[in-house]
Amino acid sequence: MKKVGIITFHRAKNYGAVLQAYALEKTIQSFGNPCEIVDYKCENIDNCYKPFYIDKNDFLKSLVKSLLLFRRRAARIKNFSSFYNNRLCISERTYGSDNIAECKKKYDIFISGSDQVWGPGREHEMPDRAYFLTFADDCQKFSYAASLGVTEISGEKATVLVKLLNGFQSLSVREESAVKILKNITGRDALLHIDPTFLLPGKEWEKVAQRKLSTPYILVFNVKPVKSLLDFAEKLSREKNLPVIYLTDNPQKKRKGFTYVSSASVEEFLGYFLHASYTVTNSFHGTAFSIIFHKNLFVELETAKGFNDRAGSLLKMLGIDREIKNGDAEETDISWDKVEDILNNERNNALNYLKRITK
Repeated sequence: MKKVGIITFHRAKNYGAVLQAYALEKTIQSFGNPCEIVDYKCENIDNCYKPFYIDKNDFLKSLVKSLLLFRRRAARIKNFSSFYNNRLCISERTYGSDNIAECKKKYDIFISGSDQVWGPGREHEMPDRAYFLTFADDCQKFSYAASLGVTEISGEKATVLVKLLNGFQSLSVREESAVKILKNITGRDALLHIDPTFLLPGKEWEKVAQRKLSTPYILVFNVKPVKSLLDFAEKLSREKNLPVIYLTDNPQKKRKGFTYVSSASVEEFLGYFLHASYTVTNSFHGTAFSIIFHKNLFVELETAKGFNDRAGSLLKMLGIDREIKNGDAEETDISWDKVEDILNNERNNALNYLKRITK
């Protein structure tokens, strides 16, 4: 059995990031492989999640925001650290861009993924080379459900990406758009695999979830506050006569009937989804866990900030039509037996791939 090192965004104080890392690691360990997450410290990620963060490009705004959110951010860091220490198997040594090559001999293969590890970065930035395993030998390079986080790449970014992907033994990505992009710029056929969170069935996630409420509620979780999404949740609350639990760390004007929950632990995050009567979200992993737990979900895909291609592709694959459009959505029937059949097929394809590259 090969010893596997996973390179991912495990240090991000982000629910989706840590839960996909947990799921991939647990899955590979279930094969009997020694597996751990390589504790790679990406400066850009660490800086974004400091309790006091100053953006050089927007000094005043980031200063005010840091002052307002200091306590919430500190509590969030504490809760996520607890999940890292108690749930994840992480390498004893922490690495940076200057010494990541020193871990090459400690593992037989490396898997980069999932999350947006292959994102092209901001306009004047280049991708972090560690997530492309440039420190490893070609025979050690694999990916699983890696995401580019964009629907198209061209120009210098595409040229750089081609070079960084040279030597990968197989390319596994999470979205159809990524398959097309990689075919277009590299000529290679990438495999399409489900997000790692779907590798574990709902019963396994229930073991991790912690319940905070015993009464019915509507759960709202979004990447960034979007008025149209909150308006829909407010309307749904009136129609169903249910209170709204809103998971958010962003300061904003309070709405009547909303209970604001900040800095929830990772286990509590799962619990809020597991026990919700309805979920309203524009987040990919909010959509994913709504599906995993068979929730009565509504998803806003199109906002002023763009289209959520990841969540849209997921709903299309599973035949779920619960999109919020123009502030409204139809409560269509969901065949959970059909959804599970599709997920089981996708899960088996993914498991076969992971078993093949790790044996």
